[in-house]
Amino acid sequence: MNNTPNKLYAILLLAIGLFNECSVAADNQQCTQQQNKEASEPASTDSIQKKPFRNFTINPDGNKILTRFVNNDTNWVRPYNTDYAQWLLDRKLFPIDHKVRYYNGEEKQNDGGRNKIISVGVLKYDLVGTFSKNKERPADLQQCADACIRLWAEYLWEHKMYDKIHFKNAPGFVFYYKKWAEGYRVHFDKNWKASWSKDAGVDYSYTTFRKYLSLVFTYCGTATLAKEMMPVKSTDIQPGDILIWGGSPGHAVTVMDVLRNKQTGKLKVMFSQSYMPAQEIEILAHHEDNYRWTEKYTKGMWFSPWFEIDEEKSPVINTPQWTFDLSDGAKFVRWRDR
Repeated sequence: MNNTPNKLYAILLLAIGLFNECSVAADNQQCTQQQNKEASEPASTDSIQKKPFRNFTINPDGNKILTRFVNNDTNWVRPYNTDYAQWLLDRKLFPIDHKVRYYNGEEKQNDGGRNKIISVGVLKYDLVGTFSKNKERPADLQQCADACIRLWAEYLWEHKMYDKIHFKNAPGFVFYYKKWAEGYRVHFDKNWKASWSKDAGVDYSYTTFRKYLSLVFTYCGTATLAKEMMPVKSTDIQPGDILIWGGSPGHAVTVMDVLRNKQTGKLKVMFSQSYMPAQEIEILAHHEDNYRWTEKYTKGMWFSPWFEIDEEKSPVINTPQWTFDLSDGAKFVRWRDR
């Protein structure tokens, strides 16, 4: 009996079966690849905007604090409208892709460890250096407390409130800007006791102001500010206040903006800092809030410039490079001339 047709029929059925299996496997592989691709890709802007946390957004084109960090939630309001608060909101920022630079021009790595970034913006201020024969040179001078002093002093100088520009060193000697601008200079004896003498003419120029800041940055720090400034409750924080731990080393950050929830009374604040070595002033990133920046800049990380302050819930405030404990020496303080 000739079995050739049967064999051919069997071979044909086997080939069809194998083809179907390969097609199904290919389809399954393609589907799996598509699912993996979708899972790995960041959510679209449209899908992100539907989420409630988009009430707080970052506008990459904003060139100052008020326009870069946008609050669209009407439940969160700015409870203070002081001149200093408005001035801080108007501070210019470098473009959004600007890297923080140290006093020597080197870039700071925006990495706080564990895939966390340190800053979400950089204030458009250069660094005050040291002076020699009227020439300013870069120096490791404008660190954390100095950045707090810089903002307050710049505000006062810009508004010609010269009488309010004064800072104390550790022994309590007061560096008065107005006296400096009138031509008096500070001298130290062999025991480091300071005194004034008339050595120059009257000069209220910005260059002379920077020379004054260079002097202040040299002799003032977190320890002196912690003693000189007025403590405030964490429930009464205003823009321009400072969160400080006075010590050696210590740290200090400036409150740049404050939001209060109209329903709950809770506070969110924005901090700025310089650090060691001296660096440009940066807006600090908070990593525990539901806040998303543009994928282009964050690679999908979640963070925010807003820190929730609730001392009853927790006295600890974790910033990217320093942990402040309000139950262990850290405190909010305010300039006494405010």
